[in-house]
Amino acid sequence: MARLLPLSLFSRLYIIIAIAMIFSGTISVLIIDKIHVQGAIDEYVLFTDNIYAELVKEKILVPNTPLKDLNKEVNKVKDKLISWKIIFKSGPPCDVCKYVAQSGEIDVYSNAKNQWFSVYKLPDIDAWLVIFETNIFNFAELKEAEEKKEDKGFFSGISFHDIEDLTQLMIVFITIAVAIYWPVTVIKRQIENLIRVQHQFGAGNLSTRANYQFTRPIDELATSFNTMANSISDTVKENQIFAQAVPHEIRTPLSRIQLAVGLLSQNNNNKQQIELLSNIDTYIDDINVLINQVVSFSKLNSIKSKDEVSLYQTINWNTFVESRIKATRCDEKRNVICHIDESLEITTNPAYLRLLVDNLLKNACIHSKSQIIVSLTTVNENTELSVEDDGDGIPNEFLDTIFIPFSRVDVSRSRNTGGLGLGLAISKAACIRMNSQLSVENSLSSGAKFICRFSNSTES
Repeated sequence: MARLLPLSLFSRLYIIIAIAMIFSGTISVLIIDKIHVQGAIDEYVLFTDNIYAELVKEKILVPNTPLKDLNKEVNKVKDKLISWKIIFKSGPPCDVCKYVAQSGEIDVYSNAKNQWFSVYKLPDIDAWLVIFETNIFNFAELKEAEEKKEDKGFFSGISFHDIEDLTQLMIVFITIAVAIYWPVTVIKRQIENLIRVQHQFGAGNLSTRANYQFTRPIDELATSFNTMANSISDTVKENQIFAQAVPHEIRTPLSRIQLAVGLLSQNNNNKQQIELLSNIDTYIDDINVLINQVVSFSKLNSIKSKDEVSLYQTINWNTFVESRIKATRCDEKRNVICHIDESLEITTNPAYLRLLVDNLLKNACIHSKSQIIVSLTTVNENTELSVEDDGDGIPNEFLDTIFIPFSRVDVSRSRNTGGLGLGLAISKAACIRMNSQLSVENSLSSGAKFICRFSNSTES
């Protein structure tokens, strides 16, 4: 069974408002109808009270009259469409009567012809006086007229009076709906704008701010977001300046140390000392590589500039990957197999793509045993780049931490193998910079398989 999509807050709000309006409107119609009926009954009983008073005044009805002298025939009131009769209490006031309501002490009944009957209890007499509307219609003719109306269609027999209450209620509904819809739509638009700004900020555009004209209390939320964004942006800028300044300051003393090591090596014949000096040179090279990686990682996590799109280029995947394999010399150390369609292209910043591919290839060279497989496939209109090695793989408990800078997994993936701890972090940052996602899993060959999913890649 297919699951229904979850409703948004505003969809639920609209549905709740609609249900509340329908429920309250239905109750209102019932109450109004009840009030209308009761009002009409009160008016009718007031009219029949006058008829009753006239009958008593004219001594047509006399208290303590014996039952045998009561006239049970129908009597018409002169000049009025009203009749009256006396009935005993042994039965209802009319054939197929139903109780409608009460006005004061007078009960009102209605028959199948919608004629009303006011029932008065005669004083000291075990009988009722029933005053009712006289049937002024010829029901045979009325039935024939109704049949003709039915032949014309259902709506032909409906008058405006029949739908008057419903029409008024619909007008009220529409008015309330418009009055509610406008402010709710304004709030919805503002919240959507704030969400869009938050998504842009979360995607790395740290310069974006909530500049929309918000209403209370959403304006307080927008102000709080802007304050937080300014604080985060300032912190990131400070860290970037620090991360770029420190490597630059470190390079100067390292160059002097390297020069001193070179001078000491020239006039030194002690093999043990020469070996130690050579190790110092190796350490300095490692530090220089680490500094370059720190600078690259810092730049990848910097605030995006507005003119970054101008650096984008359309790159052929096959040509680019082959050039990076040669540049990293992976093919000299391992058997590199490529499965790439020559027609596939991507439009992005080539510097980010180079950092991604180079670090994935270097990582595979370090940890593979004999073979590296580079594949490029198209899945659901997106392109997936995978780099797979045939090494020992990654323990499952470290799959979530493998992209953290300087994270350590196990001995087989430590700095002793040649890695400095920033390569995969740089790959992850470069992938994010290109609006893509990088993940890792253990392949069927027991090695590690890194997959980058590009949502902005295109086929030529």
